[in-house]
Amino acid sequence: MVYRFTIISDEVDGFMREIQIDADATFLDLHKAILSACGYEDNQLTSFTICENGWEKGQEITLQEMDTDADEDSYIMSETELNELLEDEEQHLLYT
Repeated sequence: MVYRFTIISDEVDGFMREIQIDADATFLDLHKAILSACGYEDNQLTSFTICENGWEKGQEITLQEMDTDADEDSYIMSETELNELLEDEEQHLLYT
């Protein structure tokens, strides 16, 4: 299966990029695809946040291991496949 992501920005009018990527790719693969598509440098800490019910923030997937509450699951981009956490066709993600 191939996922198709439409990337928009509320900071730049008319900004839109589309990325297609295999469902078994990792969040790190998606991160690298975004950097390439947007011309961003790979010198910032970044994360994805899965949003529930529109834009309500849910699970975070980080670029590297962070000290978090041991009771809470932590997800690292390089270790987490997209199909592990993305279930809904029109699910929203925040990329920070």
